[in-house]
Amino acid sequence: MENKNIKVKNERHLIRDLHSNAIVNQDEDAYIRYLTMVNKNKRKDNEIDMLKNDVKEIKELLTKLLERN
Repeated sequence: MENKNIKVKNERHLIRDLHSNAIVNQDEDAYIRYLTMVNKNKRKDNEIDMLKNDVKEIKELLTKLLERN
C-alpha cells in the first residue's frame, strides 16, 4: 500500500498524510532544535537531582554530627 501525501496550502514544512489524514511537520531543523532542547532539559533535571541528593546527604551528616554533641 503506497502512502500518499499532499502539501498543506501556505505551509512550507507541512504535509497531509492521505492514509491517516494526519498533518505531518517535515521541518528537520525544527526537530533537531527540539531534541537539543529536550536533552538540555534532561541534563538540567539530572543536575538538579544530584544537587538535591548532595544537600540531603549534607543534612544527614550535620544531623549526625549534632546528635553526637
